[in-house]
Amino acid sequence: MFHNHNRAQIASVLGMAGAALFFVGLLVEYRYDLFPPGSGPLYTLNQLQFFVAMTCILALLWAVRAEKVGGNGRFARIALTLFPIGWGLIILGGVLNLLTGSADNPLIPLGALTMVIFGLATGITVAAADKWTGWRRYVLLLQGVYYALLVLHAVVTSQGPTLLTESVWMAIWFLVGLALWQESRSEIRSSTSLEKLNF
Repeated sequence: MFHNHNRAQIASVLGMAGAALFFVGLLVEYRYDLFPPGSGPLYTLNQLQFFVAMTCILALLWAVRAEKVGGNGRFARIALTLFPIGWGLIILGGVLNLLTGSADNPLIPLGALTMVIFGLATGITVAAADKWTGWRRYVLLLQGVYYALLVLHAVVTSQGPTLLTESVWMAIWFLVGLALWQESRSEIRSSTSLEKLNF
């Protein structure tokens, strides 16, 4: 049990670090106009920075799934599995774009659609399961709703996100990492107290 919660804490730190690294990448991207498709060493380094940041957030999502924060039901298991898979498709699509020099990759919209559907489903199941407490219970629902609104806005207006909207998105991811950190710390303290009582 301790090992599981220790892994969750490591993943939560990775997730928060990933959100911060992504934010720094956004600042560089917008400052030097490094939007896909691009070329040159600075563009490549910026895309690699996003890859590392998103991989850290993927580790966070898999840890959230491992903690079974949506309960043990089949719907929760499906949602908490497909949500990070959608994120992984976006990562893979970004890597392929970097290798091919193209920004036209079906994996990214497929990943985005998967994240919209199962991000919302994850948020709902976690809020309903009531395994996390306080504001942490609703942070994944906030993530799912916010991302769905970003995608909907892009589809309706044919305009991409802005530095502000993407920065807020990363701030919410940081909160997801913080939520996992706090919940895993609480579980470790509870387990320690029980062991002392049993001793």
